[in-house]
Amino acid sequence: MAANNTATTSTATHGTTAVDTARHIETAAASAAVTYRAVTWNDLDAIVDAFYATWGVDEPGDPHIARLTSRHFVLHYLEPATRGEIAEKVDGTFLGVTLSRVAGRPVLFPQVSGELARVNAELDATPDGADALARTEAWHALEERMEADIAINDRTPAELELFVVAPAARGHGVGGTLWRNLLASFAEAGAPRYYLHTDSSCDVGFYEHKGLARVAERYAKDHPGEHVGDGEDIYIYEGEVAA
Repeated sequence: MAANNTATTSTATHGTTAVDTARHIETAAASAAVTYRAVTWNDLDAIVDAFYATWGVDEPGDPHIARLTSRHFVLHYLEPATRGEIAEKVDGTFLGVTLSRVAGRPVLFPQVSGELARVNAELDATPDGADALARTEAWHALEERMEADIAINDRTPAELELFVVAPAARGHGVGGTLWRNLLASFAEAGAPRYYLHTDSSCDVGFYEHKGLARVAERYAKDHPGEHVGDGEDIYIYEGEVAA
């Protein structure tokens, strides 16, 4: 979001105040301290930590199960990914990530399937873990049904699998830069359209501001007997890639 500041001092030049200039320098310095690079396998733990901090819910009596469930989700999104980008500070502190896929491109990490199977087996080894895994798999199945209902994969070759920005990075342009880089990668791959899954626990207004259209929706109140997630409304958004 851009702010339109009014000149308030006699030192203003062409509508820019000394305060505006100082803010610009501060923002530029903050942006310069962020680096962007391709995801590596060694980033997995940092991505899981960020996912847990954003969406993780401790399971009753065993926070370890919630951590494993967060790892399952990240691996689920990483398994089909053909591109991933990390934003971080110069000291390596995690600031954000995007994971995406374009149909027909090779996946980033073939070893994901084995790690996902290991995590699932660990979850399935206890009653509480098995229950958490069953609810997680039900969420995935629901998303797949929503995709099939609108045949979105028949017309849309690209998908944003995961988009996380750390709280400390918000307001510093990290999310916007990751987003622009994502769309540039879709354009380079020749993908004319893309889609993503999201829900009411996320800032869906961001996607609407970016021009995406909501093409599927499932409201929890309409499905009282289907216990998926924690009562979130679930959506699919679709967007066009500028040539």
